[in-house]
Amino acid sequence: MAARNKNKNVSVVLVRKLSSPARSVFAAWTEPGLLAKWLAPGAHVVTSVMVDLRKGGRYRLEGVGGDGKPYSFSGTYLELAEDRRVAMSWSYDGPITALKGGASVVIADIRSLEPDVTELTLTHEKLSERDVAEVYRVSWTECMEKLADVTCLCTKDRDPSGERDASDFFSDSQRDFQDRFDTRRLADRLEAVLVHDHLSAVDASFITRQNMFFLATTDAYGQPNCSYKGGARGFVTIVDDKTLAFPDYDGNGMHLSVGNIDETNKVGLLFIDFERQSRLRILGKAQVSERDPLMERYPGAKLIVRVVIDSLFSNCPRYIHKMQLVEESYFVPKEDGEERIPSWKRLGAVADVLPEEDKHAAGTDTDLDKTLNKH
Repeated sequence: MAARNKNKNVSVVLVRKLSSPARSVFAAWTEPGLLAKWLAPGAHVVTSVMVDLRKGGRYRLEGVGGDGKPYSFSGTYLELAEDRRVAMSWSYDGPITALKGGASVVIADIRSLEPDVTELTLTHEKLSERDVAEVYRVSWTECMEKLADVTCLCTKDRDPSGERDASDFFSDSQRDFQDRFDTRRLADRLEAVLVHDHLSAVDASFITRQNMFFLATTDAYGQPNCSYKGGARGFVTIVDDKTLAFPDYDGNGMHLSVGNIDETNKVGLLFIDFERQSRLRILGKAQVSERDPLMERYPGAKLIVRVVIDSLFSNCPRYIHKMQLVEESYFVPKEDGEERIPSWKRLGAVADVLPEEDKHAAGTDTDLDKTLNKH
């Protein structure tokens, strides 16, 4: 630790050598799902990470300390150099009075020593007191131990041949098929015309008219999962032109999608308007929180999922079947929070394993196919 005079500009500097490539260290500092795994000292637990990853973009991390008291860190990205540097302002809000006050600055300098060895220099500067610096020194030391584990796992989970070139929207295999069918030039033209990284007014209007979409996620082993998400019309919130959010309502208790998001944070959303025969795809990074301010907007929601958009594009509507909505689901939570009980919770096969809040719904039904509308 390097420290200057009291009440001037006290700094904490930590240097660590990590057995991971620079790209994995940078990912651990910038991807919400990875940040949540290490940016919490000791027994602290991160409950929410919101990131607008661009210079001038805001971030916010919320957590709960070992004593059960909530806290948060937030600020603005001052500099982002891929695989080399992350600099951000840093403000604390929580039970430790000494850490409250003006914003400080956190800088992560990432230097590749070898293909799989990286030197990380962490500087936390513009701290007002030596005592504050000591608290942060201990906290950052604990976090860095977790970071080493996370970067190792991150490296193992990623393709050993290297990640997709950020400058290319398409993967190598997608390019192979384009070449096989002579569509590379067409694909490039469509990318240039259709693909963008933020919501236009038309995109936002389209999304807010929908009452369902399909959500694709993958787990840490690369196994994909696709689920249907439905709600009242307009149940997806447009937070800003780079961010949208939606509620996770009571389901079957498997938590496949939110579990996958917590592990890998990558998602794909497919919105389809069957009446107008149009669709929109969104690719991005997601995070899950039960303390999100939007919880108040969605009575009956268990969690809120926020998606930061990487890219979005419309598709040809040629094979979309034209269908009309008869009615929205009877089970969509009402404004007063009332939730109706689905038939499957009355099955005798699950009566003894229902969570406490559903015990009143237990029954003795035996026809699984009937409860799932399969006949």
